[in-house]
Amino acid sequence: MLEPVDFSRRIGQILRSLRRDRGWTLDKMAAVTGVSKPMLGQIERGESNPTVVTLWKIATGLGVPFSTFLRDPDDPRVAIVPQSRQPGVKDDDGGYVVRSLVTAADPQPAELFHVFLAPGCTHRASAHGAGVTELIWVHKGRLDLEVGGEVYSLDEGDAARFVAHLDHRYKNPGTEDCSCLILLLYPHLPGVSWP
Repeated sequence: MLEPVDFSRRIGQILRSLRRDRGWTLDKMAAVTGVSKPMLGQIERGESNPTVVTLWKIATGLGVPFSTFLRDPDDPRVAIVPQSRQPGVKDDDGGYVVRSLVTAADPQPAELFHVFLAPGCTHRASAHGAGVTELIWVHKGRLDLEVGGEVYSLDEGDAARFVAHLDHRYKNPGTEDCSCLILLLYPHLPGVSWP
């Protein structure tokens, strides 16, 4: 994983580039994403390391994949991505870690993530855009997945699929770490550039 300062700076550069490409002010970006203008300014300057939830809000508002902020801008479009080049971000005091493994644009835009939840950690995820489907597979441990107010308990090896335009929550109810793979499938979005 990149050092926090380098990671924050890189996210800021990507965010500034996305905003300028659209010809938007920080006020316009704040209105579209639901993230405050001061926070967006801090992120652009590399002064703030945004949470997973904040990055999801920004990505959803801009209509770009979450992994846009995690990609290595110098990385060519390759099929092999070494672990050392799989950027990650932490949330919930380090109890929730999401790492972007690989993305694909065709035949359907998709992102594959490795997620780690410490024992007892609960992570609330914002709704993803319309038409997004989430698939999850529990590699290790146990996971309580809440979607639309219903809780589904998944054990090691279990998998689930759900429409991700609903708010959802991941909880590790166990006493051991939980490790999951999450695949997000997106509808084709005209004008969206995939990493």
